[in-house]
Amino acid sequence: MLRSGVVVLALVIVLALGLGLPRTAHAQFPPITDRNYAIDLYDGVAIGNTGMVGMGGAGAAVVLGTAGVLLNPSAIAVRPTTDHGRWSLDYHLDFLTGRYSSDYDNNGQVASGGAEFVTAGFGGRIGNWAAAFTITNQRAPLLGSPNDAEALRFRFSLATWIPRIDLAVGGGVQDATFQIVPSSGSGGNLFSISGVGLIAGATWLPHGESYRLAAALDGSIDGGEVQADACGDPSNCAGYILPDRVRAPWRVVAGAAYRLAPTAWNQQVATPFRDERALTVAADLVISGATDNGYGIEAFSQHELQPSGRHIALGVRGGAEFEALPGRARLRAGSYWEPGRFEGVAGRAHGTVGADLRVFEFSLFGVRRGRLSLTADVAHRYRNFVIDIGFWH
Repeated sequence: MLRSGVVVLALVIVLALGLGLPRTAHAQFPPITDRNYAIDLYDGVAIGNTGMVGMGGAGAAVVLGTAGVLLNPSAIAVRPTTDHGRWSLDYHLDFLTGRYSSDYDNNGQVASGGAEFVTAGFGGRIGNWAAAFTITNQRAPLLGSPNDAEALRFRFSLATWIPRIDLAVGGGVQDATFQIVPSSGSGGNLFSISGVGLIAGATWLPHGESYRLAAALDGSIDGGEVQADACGDPSNCAGYILPDRVRAPWRVVAGAAYRLAPTAWNQQVATPFRDERALTVAADLVISGATDNGYGIEAFSQHELQPSGRHIALGVRGGAEFEALPGRARLRAGSYWEPGRFEGVAGRAHGTVGADLRVFEFSLFGVRRGRLSLTADVAHRYRNFVIDIGFWH
Protein backbone atom coordinates (compact mmCIF):
# COMPACT_ATOMS: atom_id res chain seq x y z
CA MET A 1 0.00 0.00 0.00
CA LEU A 2 2.73 2.46 0.95
CA ARG A 3 4.80 1.60 -2.13
CA SER A 4 1.83 2.03 -4.50
CA GLY A 5 0.92 5.33 -2.88
CA VAL A 6 4.44 6.68 -3.29
CA VAL A 7 4.55 5.59 -6.93
CA VAL A 8 1.22 7.28 -7.75
CA LEU A 9 2.23 10.44 -5.90
CA ALA A 10 5.57 10.53 -7.76
CA LEU A 11 3.77 10.26 -11.10
CA VAL A 12 1.49 13.15 -10.15
CA ILE A 13 4.50 15.27 -9.15
CA VAL A 14 6.11 14.60 -12.53
CA LEU A 15 2.89 15.73 -14.21
CA ALA A 16 2.87 18.82 -12.00
CA LEU A 17 6.20 19.99 -13.35
CA GLY A 18 4.72 21.06 -16.70
CA LEU A 19 4.94 24.84 -16.82
CA GLY A 20 3.24 25.65 -20.11
CA LEU A 21 4.48 26.98 -23.40
CA PRO A 22 5.42 30.55 -24.34
CA ARG A 23 2.79 32.58 -26.19
CA THR A 24 2.58 35.49 -28.52
CA ALA A 25 1.69 38.72 -26.72
CA HIS A 26 -0.01 41.79 -28.12
CA ALA A 27 1.89 45.02 -27.71
CA GLN A 28 -1.07 47.38 -27.87
CA PHE A 29 -4.86 47.27 -27.92
CA PRO A 30 -7.56 49.67 -29.16
CA PRO A 31 -8.24 52.59 -26.80
CA ILE A 32 -11.45 52.86 -24.80
CA THR A 33 -13.60 55.54 -26.44
CA ASP A 34 -17.06 54.82 -25.01
CA ARG A 35 -18.86 52.69 -22.41
CA ASN A 36 -20.00 50.00 -24.81
CA TYR A 37 -17.97 47.16 -23.29
CA ALA A 38 -18.07 44.70 -20.39
CA ILE A 39 -15.45 43.57 -17.88
CA ASP A 40 -15.00 39.78 -18.05
CA LEU A 41 -14.89 38.41 -14.48
CA TYR A 42 -13.29 35.03 -15.08
CA ASP A 43 -11.18 32.88 -12.75
CA GLY A 44 -8.93 30.45 -14.60
CA VAL A 45 -6.58 29.61 -11.73
CA ALA A 46 -7.20 27.42 -8.68
CA ILE A 47 -8.74 29.46 -5.86
CA GLY A 48 -9.68 27.80 -2.58
CA ASN A 49 -8.22 26.32 0.57
CA THR A 50 -4.79 24.71 0.76
CA GLY A 51 -6.17 21.24 0.12
CA MET A 52 -7.93 22.29 -3.07
CA VAL A 53 -4.99 24.25 -4.47
CA GLY A 54 -2.45 21.55 -3.52
CA MET A 55 -4.45 18.91 -5.42
CA GLY A 56 -4.35 20.87 -8.66
CA GLY A 57 -7.60 22.72 -8.00
CA ALA A 58 -9.66 19.51 -8.07
CA GLY A 59 -12.22 19.73 -5.28
CA ALA A 60 -15.81 19.32 -6.47
CA ALA A 61 -16.12 15.77 -5.09
CA VAL A 62 -13.60 15.86 -2.25
CA VAL A 63 -13.42 19.28 -0.54
CA LEU A 64 -16.14 19.65 2.10
CA GLY A 65 -17.61 22.47 4.18
CA THR A 66 -17.50 26.14 3.31
CA ALA A 67 -14.29 25.74 1.30
CA GLY A 68 -16.04 23.19 -0.90
CA VAL A 69 -18.94 25.59 -1.51
CA LEU A 70 -16.56 27.72 -3.60
CA LEU A 71 -16.92 25.02 -6.26
CA ASN A 72 -19.94 22.97 -5.25
CA PRO A 73 -22.93 24.38 -3.26
CA SER A 74 -23.84 20.92 -1.93
CA ALA A 75 -20.48 20.48 -0.13
CA ILE A 76 -21.77 22.03 3.11
CA ALA A 77 -24.32 19.19 3.51
CA VAL A 78 -21.74 16.39 3.19
CA ARG A 79 -20.72 15.31 6.68
CA PRO A 80 -17.10 14.46 7.42
CA THR A 81 -16.90 10.75 8.24
CA THR A 82 -15.98 11.62 11.86
CA ASP A 83 -18.99 13.91 12.43
CA HIS A 84 -21.68 12.24 14.58
CA GLY A 85 -23.37 15.29 16.12
CA ARG A 86 -26.89 16.56 15.63
CA TRP A 87 -25.41 19.86 14.50
CA SER A 88 -22.03 21.25 13.51
CA LEU A 89 -20.31 24.48 12.43
CA ASP A 90 -17.72 25.01 9.72
CA TYR A 91 -15.54 27.89 8.59
CA HIS A 92 -12.41 28.68 6.60
CA LEU A 93 -10.10 31.62 5.98
CA ASP A 94 -7.32 31.41 3.39
CA PHE A 95 -4.97 34.01 1.98
CA LEU A 96 -3.20 33.34 -1.33
CA THR A 97 -0.65 35.65 -2.88
CA GLY A 98 0.33 35.82 -6.53
CA ARG A 99 2.52 38.89 -6.06
CA TYR A 100 5.53 37.05 -7.48
CA SER A 101 3.72 36.53 -10.80
CA SER A 102 4.57 38.53 -13.90
CA ASP A 103 1.36 37.58 -15.76
CA TYR A 104 -1.13 36.44 -13.13
CA ASP A 105 -4.22 36.46 -15.39
CA ASN A 106 -2.48 34.92 -18.42
CA ASN A 107 -3.24 37.83 -20.75
CA GLY A 108 0.20 37.64 -22.40
CA GLN A 109 1.45 40.94 -20.98
CA VAL A 110 4.44 41.02 -18.64
CA ALA A 111 3.88 43.14 -15.54
CA SER A 112 5.33 43.39 -12.07
CA GLY A 113 3.33 42.00 -9.18
CA GLY A 114 0.13 40.00 -9.28
CA ALA A 115 -3.20 39.41 -7.63
CA GLU A 116 -3.82 38.57 -4.00
CA PHE A 117 -6.74 36.35 -3.07
CA VAL A 118 -8.69 35.96 0.17
CA THR A 119 -11.39 33.33 0.58
CA ALA A 120 -13.50 32.97 3.70
CA GLY A 121 -16.66 31.19 4.71
CA PHE A 122 -18.96 30.37 7.60
CA GLY A 123 -21.66 27.74 7.68
CA GLY A 124 -23.40 25.11 9.72
CA ARG A 125 -25.56 22.02 9.71
CA ILE A 126 -28.65 21.02 11.70
CA GLY A 127 -29.70 17.46 11.03
CA ASN A 128 -29.73 16.91 7.28
CA TRP A 129 -29.96 20.62 6.40
CA ALA A 130 -27.02 22.99 6.04
CA ALA A 131 -26.24 26.51 4.86
CA ALA A 132 -23.06 28.43 4.08
CA PHE A 133 -21.96 31.96 3.21
CA THR A 134 -18.61 32.49 1.43
CA ILE A 135 -16.66 35.40 0.04
CA THR A 136 -13.80 35.53 -2.46
CA ASN A 137 -11.77 38.71 -2.88
CA GLN A 138 -9.26 39.15 -5.71
CA ARG A 139 -7.21 42.35 -5.73
CA ALA A 140 -4.51 43.40 -8.19
CA PRO A 141 -2.63 46.67 -8.85
CA LEU A 142 -3.56 48.66 -11.93
CA LEU A 143 -0.45 49.45 -13.97
CA GLY A 144 0.57 53.10 -13.83
CA SER A 145 -2.27 53.93 -11.45
CA PRO A 146 -2.58 54.64 -7.69
CA ASN A 147 -5.60 52.32 -7.68
CA ASP A 148 -6.28 48.60 -7.49
CA ALA A 149 -8.82 46.50 -9.35
CA GLU A 150 -10.94 44.38 -7.03
CA ALA A 151 -13.31 41.52 -7.86
CA LEU A 152 -15.65 40.29 -5.13
CA ARG A 153 -17.87 37.22 -5.11
CA PHE A 154 -20.41 36.49 -2.38
CA ARG A 155 -22.08 33.07 -2.38
CA PHE A 156 -24.97 31.77 -0.25
CA SER A 157 -25.88 28.11 -0.40
CA LEU A 158 -28.70 26.08 1.19
CA ALA A 159 -28.20 22.32 0.97
CA THR A 160 -29.66 19.06 2.25
CA TRP A 161 -28.53 15.46 2.62
CA ILE A 162 -30.90 12.76 1.30
CA PRO A 163 -29.90 9.53 3.12
CA ARG A 164 -32.19 7.27 1.07
CA ILE A 165 -30.14 7.84 -2.08
CA ASP A 166 -26.82 8.94 -0.51
CA LEU A 167 -27.04 12.30 -2.24
CA ALA A 168 -26.35 15.89 -1.16
CA VAL A 169 -27.99 18.66 -3.19
CA GLY A 170 -27.64 22.41 -2.80
CA GLY A 171 -28.47 25.68 -4.45
CA GLY A 172 -28.29 29.39 -3.87
CA VAL A 173 -27.21 32.74 -5.25
CA GLN A 174 -23.96 34.56 -5.87
CA ASP A 175 -23.16 38.23 -6.33
CA ALA A 176 -20.19 39.38 -8.44
CA THR A 177 -18.80 42.92 -8.10
CA PHE A 178 -16.01 44.71 -9.97
CA GLN A 179 -14.64 47.91 -8.45
CA ILE A 180 -11.68 50.26 -8.47
CA VAL A 181 -10.29 51.14 -5.05
CA PRO A 182 -7.34 53.29 -3.87
CA SER A 183 -4.17 51.22 -3.36
CA SER A 184 -3.50 53.08 -0.11
CA GLY A 185 -6.75 51.83 1.39
CA SER A 186 -7.86 55.38 2.22
CA GLY A 187 -10.85 57.04 0.63
CA GLY A 188 -13.90 55.50 -0.98
CA ASN A 189 -14.23 53.34 -4.07
CA LEU A 190 -13.86 55.06 -7.41
CA PHE A 191 -16.78 53.03 -8.69
CA SER A 192 -18.37 49.58 -8.44
CA ILE A 193 -20.60 47.54 -10.72
CA SER A 194 -22.30 44.26 -9.79
CA GLY A 195 -24.75 41.54 -10.77
CA VAL A 196 -26.42 38.41 -9.34
CA GLY A 197 -26.69 34.81 -10.58
CA LEU A 198 -27.85 31.35 -9.41
CA ILE A 199 -25.71 28.38 -8.29
CA ALA A 200 -26.51 24.67 -7.83
CA GLY A 201 -24.69 21.42 -7.15
CA ALA A 202 -24.89 17.78 -6.07
CA THR A 203 -22.56 15.17 -4.54
CA TRP A 204 -23.17 11.40 -4.59
CA LEU A 205 -21.50 9.26 -1.91
CA PRO A 206 -22.72 5.64 -2.23
CA HIS A 207 -22.57 4.10 1.25
CA GLY A 208 -19.78 1.61 1.84
CA GLU A 209 -17.93 2.59 -1.34
CA SER A 210 -14.68 4.50 -1.77
CA TYR A 211 -15.61 6.82 -4.65
CA ARG A 212 -17.58 10.07 -4.91
CA LEU A 213 -19.09 11.93 -7.86
CA ALA A 214 -20.12 15.58 -8.05
CA ALA A 215 -21.47 18.21 -10.41
CA ALA A 216 -22.05 21.95 -10.04
CA LEU A 217 -23.42 24.82 -12.10
CA ASP A 218 -22.87 28.57 -11.79
CA GLY A 219 -25.32 30.64 -13.76
CA SER A 220 -23.99 33.55 -15.79
CA ILE A 221 -24.04 37.05 -14.31
CA ASP A 222 -24.81 40.17 -16.30
CA GLY A 223 -24.73 43.26 -14.11
CA GLY A 224 -25.18 46.83 -15.20
CA GLU A 225 -25.82 48.81 -12.04
CA VAL A 226 -22.92 51.27 -11.82
CA GLN A 227 -22.24 53.08 -8.56
CA ALA A 228 -19.73 55.86 -9.23
CA ASP A 229 -18.95 56.58 -5.59
CA ALA A 230 -16.14 59.09 -6.10
CA CYS A 231 -17.15 60.63 -9.42
CA GLY A 232 -20.37 61.80 -11.00
CA ASP A 233 -19.71 61.05 -14.67
CA PRO A 234 -19.18 57.35 -15.62
CA SER A 235 -17.70 58.56 -18.94
CA ASN A 236 -14.95 60.48 -17.15
CA CYS A 237 -14.31 58.96 -13.74
CA ALA A 238 -10.83 60.08 -12.69
CA GLY A 239 -9.79 59.65 -16.32
CA TYR A 240 -11.51 56.27 -16.79
CA ILE A 241 -14.38 55.54 -19.13
CA LEU A 242 -16.30 53.04 -17.04
CA PRO A 243 -17.72 49.80 -18.49
CA ASP A 244 -21.41 49.51 -19.19
CA ARG A 245 -21.58 45.95 -17.82
CA VAL A 246 -19.77 43.45 -15.64
CA ARG A 247 -20.20 39.85 -16.74
CA ALA A 248 -19.21 36.54 -15.19
CA PRO A 249 -19.57 33.49 -17.48
CA TRP A 250 -21.58 30.41 -16.64
CA ARG A 251 -19.52 27.51 -15.32
CA VAL A 252 -20.10 23.75 -15.23
CA VAL A 253 -17.93 21.53 -13.02
CA ALA A 254 -17.94 17.72 -13.03
CA GLY A 255 -15.76 15.94 -10.49
CA ALA A 256 -14.82 12.50 -9.24
CA ALA A 257 -12.66 11.22 -6.39
CA TYR A 258 -11.44 7.82 -5.16
CA ARG A 259 -9.82 6.90 -1.86
CA LEU A 260 -7.54 3.86 -1.48
CA ALA A 261 -7.27 2.88 2.21
CA PRO A 262 -7.76 -0.07 4.62
CA THR A 263 -11.43 0.92 5.15
CA ALA A 264 -14.17 2.10 2.79
CA TRP A 265 -14.39 5.89 2.45
CA ASN A 266 -18.16 6.51 2.58
CA GLN A 267 -18.98 5.40 6.10
CA GLN A 268 -19.04 7.02 9.50
CA VAL A 269 -16.25 6.04 11.92
CA ALA A 270 -16.38 6.11 15.71
CA THR A 271 -13.07 7.88 16.30
CA PRO A 272 -12.69 11.71 16.31
CA PHE A 273 -9.95 11.44 13.65
CA ARG A 274 -9.55 8.96 10.83
CA ASP A 275 -5.89 8.12 11.25
CA GLU A 276 -5.02 5.62 8.52
CA ARG A 277 -2.63 5.58 5.60
CA ALA A 278 -4.70 6.62 2.58
CA LEU A 279 -4.27 7.81 -0.98
CA THR A 280 -7.03 10.03 -2.42
CA VAL A 281 -7.08 10.96 -6.10
CA ALA A 282 -9.44 13.53 -7.61
CA ALA A 283 -10.17 15.06 -11.00
CA ASP A 284 -12.42 17.90 -12.19
CA LEU A 285 -13.56 19.03 -15.61
CA VAL A 286 -14.32 22.77 -15.67
CA ILE A 287 -16.21 24.38 -18.58
CA SER A 288 -16.71 28.16 -18.60
CA GLY A 289 -18.92 30.02 -21.06
CA ALA A 290 -18.09 32.88 -23.38
CA THR A 291 -18.56 36.52 -22.36
CA ASP A 292 -20.37 38.76 -24.83
CA ASN A 293 -18.41 41.95 -25.55
CA GLY A 294 -16.01 41.09 -22.70
CA TYR A 295 -12.60 42.65 -22.11
CA GLY A 296 -9.74 42.17 -19.64
CA ILE A 297 -9.13 44.07 -16.41
CA GLU A 298 -5.41 44.74 -16.88
CA ALA A 299 -5.80 46.45 -20.26
CA PHE A 300 -8.66 48.48 -18.77
CA SER A 301 -6.12 50.00 -16.38
CA GLN A 302 -4.24 51.27 -19.45
CA HIS A 303 -7.47 52.64 -20.98
CA GLU A 304 -7.38 49.88 -23.61
CA LEU A 305 -9.65 47.03 -24.70
CA GLN A 306 -8.14 43.53 -24.77
CA PRO A 307 -10.80 41.02 -25.96
CA SER A 308 -11.53 38.34 -23.36
CA GLY A 309 -13.88 35.37 -23.28
CA ARG A 310 -14.73 35.11 -26.96
CA HIS A 311 -14.93 31.30 -26.75
CA ILE A 312 -15.94 28.59 -24.30
CA ALA A 313 -13.00 27.64 -22.05
CA LEU A 314 -12.24 24.04 -21.08
CA GLY A 315 -10.03 23.27 -18.08
CA VAL A 316 -8.90 19.92 -16.64
CA ARG A 317 -7.70 19.55 -13.04
CA GLY A 318 -6.30 16.59 -11.17
CA GLY A 319 -4.29 15.70 -8.09
CA ALA A 320 -3.60 13.35 -5.22
CA GLU A 321 -3.35 13.49 -1.44
CA PHE A 322 -1.34 10.89 0.46
CA GLU A 323 -1.57 10.57 4.25
CA ALA A 324 1.95 9.23 4.62
CA LEU A 325 2.10 9.41 8.43
CA PRO A 326 -1.43 8.79 9.73
CA GLY A 327 -2.58 11.68 11.89
CA ARG A 328 0.72 13.54 11.40
CA ALA A 329 1.57 14.33 7.76
CA ARG A 330 -0.26 14.61 4.44
CA LEU A 331 1.39 15.27 1.07
CA ARG A 332 -0.34 16.66 -2.04
CA ALA A 333 0.52 17.20 -5.66
CA GLY A 334 -1.39 17.95 -8.81
CA SER A 335 -1.60 19.75 -12.10
CA TYR A 336 -4.23 21.62 -14.08
CA TRP A 337 -4.71 23.29 -17.42
CA GLU A 338 -5.62 26.98 -17.32
CA PRO A 339 -7.32 27.56 -20.69
CA GLY A 340 -6.54 30.63 -22.75
CA ARG A 341 -9.10 33.38 -22.22
CA PHE A 342 -7.55 36.16 -24.28
CA GLU A 343 -7.30 36.28 -28.06
CA GLY A 344 -3.89 35.18 -29.32
CA VAL A 345 -2.79 33.87 -25.89
CA ALA A 346 -2.57 30.11 -25.34
CA GLY A 347 -3.43 28.33 -22.13
CA ARG A 348 -0.81 27.17 -19.67
CA ALA A 349 -0.15 24.15 -17.45
CA HIS A 350 0.17 24.55 -13.67
CA GLY A 351 2.01 22.36 -11.20
CA THR A 352 0.88 22.31 -7.54
CA VAL A 353 2.34 20.80 -4.38
CA GLY A 354 1.39 20.99 -0.72
CA ALA A 355 1.76 19.45 2.72
CA ASP A 356 -0.08 19.39 6.06
CA LEU A 357 1.92 18.84 9.24
CA ARG A 358 0.30 18.27 12.62
CA VAL A 359 2.04 20.61 15.05
CA PHE A 360 0.16 20.27 18.35
CA GLU A 361 -2.83 18.69 20.08
CA PHE A 362 -5.04 19.98 22.88
CA SER A 363 -8.44 19.49 24.51
CA LEU A 364 -11.23 22.04 23.99
CA PHE A 365 -14.75 20.61 23.79
CA GLY A 366 -13.04 17.45 22.65
CA VAL A 367 -9.64 16.68 21.18
CA ARG A 368 -8.30 19.34 18.79
CA ARG A 369 -5.25 19.19 16.54
CA GLY A 370 -3.41 22.11 15.00
CA ARG A 371 -1.72 21.99 11.62
CA LEU A 372 0.75 23.94 9.50
CA SER A 373 0.09 23.87 5.74
CA LEU A 374 2.39 24.85 2.89
CA THR A 375 1.13 25.08 -0.71
CA ALA A 376 2.54 26.29 -4.04
CA ASP A 377 0.99 26.75 -7.49
CA VAL A 378 3.52 27.44 -10.26
CA ALA A 379 3.13 28.06 -14.01
CA HIS A 380 4.71 30.14 -16.76
CA ARG A 381 4.83 33.71 -15.35
CA TYR A 382 2.61 32.64 -12.44
CA ARG A 383 3.56 32.00 -8.80
CA ASN A 384 1.09 31.44 -5.95
CA PHE A 385 2.29 30.53 -2.45
CA VAL A 386 0.33 29.82 0.73
CA ILE A 387 1.31 29.36 4.36
CA ASP A 388 -1.70 28.46 6.52
CA ILE A 389 -2.28 27.59 10.18
CA GLY A 390 -5.51 25.84 11.08
CA PHE A 391 -7.11 22.70 12.51
CA TRP A 392 -6.36 19.14 11.47
CA HIS A 393 -9.50 17.37 10.22
